[in-house]
Amino acid sequence: MKKLLGVLLGLLVVVVLVGVGLVALSNHSLGPVSDAAQNAKAAVANVAMDAADVKGKINDAVKSNRSAIQAATGLTDEQFDEAVAGLAINDWQAVALPNDAVATGTESASALGVDGTITTYEDPSYVTVNAYGQDVTLAVPESAQAYLPYLALL
Repeated sequence: MKKLLGVLLGLLVVVVLVGVGLVALSNHSLGPVSDAAQNAKAAVANVAMDAADVKGKINDAVKSNRSAIQAATGLTDEQFDEAVAGLAINDWQAVALPNDAVATGTESASALGVDGTITTYEDPSYVTVNAYGQDVTLAVPESAQAYLPYLALL
């Protein structure tokens, strides 16, 4: 599971580089204009993720590293397939972080030569990925929320 999360962190960093690199907008809520900028930033990140086939690349990376992930985690074929299905990679979307979100933890990791962090919140339906000083908040599908506690294993 640790390797799987490391691979996912590395590939989520691609989201930051491709999506957020296109716009440099405020990461703080300063009112309706800032909120609109956050929504626009999320929309651009989603378009960039789709254009770069980020989700497809994440799925391919997970599948191509299957044996390494299974060796590191001890997952059986069935457990691996269940975990990958539960992550629902194709359902993740960039969104604006709600103003009332309360961070519960930040995990740092390095993958694919990039240092980054993942911040979790009281509401498990959001995580924020930071790399190169850019943040992208992602809506976490309900089936993937059960895997968030494993981020501490990174």
